[in-house]
Amino acid sequence: MRVLIYLALLILCVMILGDQILAQPNMTIQESTFDFGYAPQNAKISHIFWLYSTGTDSLKIEKVTPGCGCTQAPLNKTELAKGDSTALETIFNTGHYIGKQSKRPSIKTNAGPELGYVQFTSNVIANPDSTYPIIIKPYKFDISQFGEKERNGLDFTIQNVTDADFDLKLVDTRPDMFKVTLPKKIKAGAAEKGRIVVLDEYLKKEFEKSITIELGDKTVSRFTIPVKRTIRIPDANQTAPPAAPNDKH
Repeated sequence: MRVLIYLALLILCVMILGDQILAQPNMTIQESTFDFGYAPQNAKISHIFWLYSTGTDSLKIEKVTPGCGCTQAPLNKTELAKGDSTALETIFNTGHYIGKQSKRPSIKTNAGPELGYVQFTSNVIANPDSTYPIIIKPYKFDISQFGEKERNGLDFTIQNVTDADFDLKLVDTRPDMFKVTLPKKIKAGAAEKGRIVVLDEYLKKEFEKSITIELGDKTVSRFTIPVKRTIRIPDANQTAPPAAPNDKH
């Protein structure tokens, strides 16, 4: 009887140790590349990559290296249970860049020495008010509020400067932050209106994000428009500065 107990305990220990040995974290990035297309200078544009824990043990994200000072890559979470996921937001400051740009942030985890990567590309342009095959006005969506009067939206225009009709599609946005109304089609030589509205829960917050539009033309052109909100409301309790002294006698 005692032998059977020892044997059962031995089998149990082997099973526990076996599970520990076989437990292995793993990271999967289903979409590891993104193309912003055309984007204006001196703006911040962003895209979210999703990191998934697909191993048999918890995944720990030890370090994210953006690759350059023009890129940020903040994480929502650094430790993921089996089957969990987290958003990795890549923020690119276009600054004075011009032409094709590519950045490749690296991700170090406890899954092993091999690094994971995400990559984004962009074609930074100096004159976004004269692009082809469409022109977007304004080419930066500034929904800032200065004063008490609430400002929650912005109208914009998309002009087709070619002799062909195009379908339009919103391929990247932040539906948790704002709603974008976009025409589905734009005819040759025509101009169509769109609108972006900040959702109520973000009206009191400042942010710099972006949206990306894709055209149904031969080259599947993309355009990324920065979306910025700054809030400046004067303090009602602030006292007026004292009047200048009168030097007249």
